Amino acid sequence: MRSYARRISLAIVSLCIATASFVAQPAHATRINVLIVGDSVASVLRWAPASMKPLWAGTYNVTLETWGCQKLLGPGCIESAKLSAYDQIVKHRDDGIDIVIVATGYNDTGAEFVRNAMHKINAEVKSQGASLIWLTYRENGNVRFKNRAFNDVVKTESKKLHITLLDWEFIARKNKHWFTGDRVHMNKFGGLQLARNIKTALDLKMGFIQASTTTTTTVIATTIPS
Repeated sequence: MRSYARRISLAIVSLCIATASFVAQPAHATRINVLIVGDSVASVLRWAPASMKPLWAGTYNVTLETWGCQKLLGPGCIESAKLSAYDQIVKHRDDGIDIVIVATGYNDTGAEFVRNAMHKINAEVKSQGASLIWLTYRENGNVRFKNRAFNDVVKTESKKLHITLLDWEFIARKNKHWFTGDRVHMNKFGGLQLARNIKTALDLKMGFIQASTTTTTTVIATTIPS
């Protein structure tokens, strides 16, 4: 399955998906192992398990390592986040992960640090023969300006490193009702929308759907090396 995913070419700079054409999946298709690493923003997928419903369909076998205060490379501020996103990816090195999704970084500082983290995490994911999807950061609340700088880096480096980018900032920008009072962390409904968009990104990456021309979701993707 891992080699199958790597053969798919998505020579797309911006995919606009409101309606999508579905491609029939082989009846014997192997389940695709997905690892999601995230901090308190993505932890809604864990504390509100019903939000994971879009990813329970059977195609994807999802492991959640979403812990409050998680950082990209260093230990977080609480014991449950002692392992960084990078450490979590290494921990699952022998679990046959096909796709890693990074939804963490809100607790980090410095755009240059994010750039270095992307390179290190990308190298580890590729060494496992897996693919990488990176979420952009919500530009609101007390992280508005910091995350704007982060997103500039993420968009630039994703093209250089052939990383698929799920533009969560664009998707969520006009949907205030998805969020709690701090305008960054999600409520249960926002968690459901996050999972739906992650599934769309996964389906596109695996070639299960094809993008149309009108959109409520934007996924920025680059060609996956064959």
